[in-house]
Amino acid sequence: MQAGPGAKGASMLLRAAGLPFRLIKSTALGTAYLRLAGLAKSRMKTVRQLVHPQTTLTWKISVDSIVETGLPSSGRFGLKSLLTRAITNPDDDSPKVTILNALTALYMAADDPRVTHLDVRVVPAAGTRNRPVSLGLGLAQAQELLEAVLEFNRKKAEQYESGNWGSSFTIDSFDDQLTYYFASAFNKIVVQPTGQLPLTGISWTLPYYKKLLDKVGIEVQTGSRMEYNSASAPFTESDIPDKHKDNGMSILYSLNDIFLRTIAHSRASSIAALRTETADKNKDPYQFAQECVYTAMTQHGPYIDAQMAKRIGLITDVGGTFFDDEGYKVGKCTRIGAYVKARRQEIERESHGTPVLNAILDRLTQLVRGQAAANMAKLLRVYRSQDRVTVGVVYLHGSIERGGEKGANLVCKSIIAAAKDPEVLSIVIRVDSAGGDFVASSAIASAVLMAQTKYGKPVIASYGNTATSGAYLATAYCGGIFANSSTLTGGIGVSSTRPVVTKRFTDLFELGIRQFNLTGPSTNWFELEGEKLEAFKSFVDNTYGWFIADVARGRQMSQEEVESVAQGQVFTGLQARGNKVVDKLGVFADALETAAQSGYENRANSLHYMTGHYLQLAIASTKTEYAAETDPILKDGKYRVPSEVDPRVGTKVRAVFTDELTQAIFDRSYLDMLDDPTYKYKADITKNIRIKEFSTPATSTSGFLSLIAKLVGGDLVREAVASALRQERDSLASTLSAVEQPRAEADIMNIK
Repeated sequence: MQAGPGAKGASMLLRAAGLPFRLIKSTALGTAYLRLAGLAKSRMKTVRQLVHPQTTLTWKISVDSIVETGLPSSGRFGLKSLLTRAITNPDDDSPKVTILNALTALYMAADDPRVTHLDVRVVPAAGTRNRPVSLGLGLAQAQELLEAVLEFNRKKAEQYESGNWGSSFTIDSFDDQLTYYFASAFNKIVVQPTGQLPLTGISWTLPYYKKLLDKVGIEVQTGSRMEYNSASAPFTESDIPDKHKDNGMSILYSLNDIFLRTIAHSRASSIAALRTETADKNKDPYQFAQECVYTAMTQHGPYIDAQMAKRIGLITDVGGTFFDDEGYKVGKCTRIGAYVKARRQEIERESHGTPVLNAILDRLTQLVRGQAAANMAKLLRVYRSQDRVTVGVVYLHGSIERGGEKGANLVCKSIIAAAKDPEVLSIVIRVDSAGGDFVASSAIASAVLMAQTKYGKPVIASYGNTATSGAYLATAYCGGIFANSSTLTGGIGVSSTRPVVTKRFTDLFELGIRQFNLTGPSTNWFELEGEKLEAFKSFVDNTYGWFIADVARGRQMSQEEVESVAQGQVFTGLQARGNKVVDKLGVFADALETAAQSGYENRANSLHYMTGHYLQLAIASTKTEYAAETDPILKDGKYRVPSEVDPRVGTKVRAVFTDELTQAIFDRSYLDMLDDPTYKYKADITKNIRIKEFSTPATSTSGFLSLIAKLVGGDLVREAVASALRQERDSLASTLSAVEQPRAEADIMNIK
């Protein structure tokens, strides 16, 4: 029987619809898609499961598996990266995790009595050769994680008796001392018998190129402000200047002291347990540990083998390997990434606002009618979420430039996007940068100022490994600056370098140079002289002056105070805290909690006025003879509060309202009500803070999806790939229809 035209057309449509899926199965893209789809399904199944009693939190780490940001623009979490990993490294069992997620997981696990053990293993990265078996982190980043592990140990010691909890770190051999720095926090450290520990302390190596440049005929004209600024010294000096040496040694002493004391504090109990001499047994365990670690660094480092490290107490066991699955795995094992997702889902289900607040809001909803009811609904959504505050996070990493993938223009857009987002109540800028272009840094500073003055959003800075020079300027207007004790910061100074090709160079390479211009030499083939040289120096002086002035305004210091810590001086976070360069010592999580608390208080202050307005509408809706006016509650240019309502109205309303909770509204102002512990909000990264990351280039993922869809069959493939990756991407909370906060309309300073 021959099919009719309709059946033939339907058959063609079915074959066309199946084409994309046949392409998926027969291409590398299809291989990646199917693998990612299975991975997403498997992970979601894990997430849906509750955390079981006696859970062991497991974490496999390889170099570059711990990153600062999980945004697609980082190149590590985007679709292209996911597809590449699925095809080239199918056996990679050390998935990438952000520092923030790792910190959150460790803090959550510390408070969670169901988690009894932490098992961390550092393994070679899949698909790589000759890469170090390492964390791949800087000192300050390692310190953040170390402190989180110490907190885990402290909390578990309070929750359980000895032997019922533990933290274990396993590696075949330490390829760098910063990995050991992190490992020192664990109460069990296992290394292979042939492994080593290259413990030497912090040091720097600084090359100087002046003699080499002189030989080839290149002279470097520089303008550095001031005497401690060492940016151009390698090109203009044959050896380190005294001021630079003094500043460098001050930093080294501080970093080594932090490094030594932290390891000694972490390993004190293990080292003290190995004391044999009577004199040693009488010493304080911490003091004895310091002496042992110092001796190991100065007399044996970097050639400390596993056996010696065990005898000293730097490690606890010799013999385990990174592929040994024993360790501290007790009960149910859960990967760190899956645990964070599962615990967050549990917290979301547990958080529904305070019962008292809910009762009051439900009654107000019943009382208010009409358009006011719609406005009230918006207000209630903000109220309902008062136990959860959303903090926007913007990353400032690498060299600061005006353009490019991480350019200042995109950083500024991200800051303003976070400021405009009604869901976001405050912003944290996470910094790991040694500075860069002065104009670009100033532009970021302007955006930070605008976010606070125009949009009323508190902005807090969190410094990672480095935040110097332009990176410090970019965050000088932040309402608070957090740094780790080992962060490098400061560097308030400017440097302009201009290489000049001399006749020696042209003769050496037999070059003939002729320049034609009407205003005098302006290229690097000619040295600046006379008025042009003076103009160059004046430009550098003016730039330094602007830098000092901006820092003084942002940090609310006098220019003299700024000058005393400027001149290009660099400090550790510990030093910077003592001279007002930073506000507090703390990790990323501390900055987020401070920002969330500030954002909540701003919102509560704004909602205080809005509540007063709706309370009057509620009173008016009772239709008593003493009903309050329903117009906006401005009285003599000022907001009225519930306590200003005519007391006779309160008396009448009490006759209508029967429960004490509702009556309490009319007896106290909203701010008085906030003083009740029932309404108190205390920011906690593990319980009541949502993170929303901002990055303009993140939209490139959607463009990549669209390109794939066009190539292999349209919307069906696009939706399939998007569905498979949906759980891999950070979930964004639904946007609140929040009541707009009162904005302080202030003039925005034009930062040059």
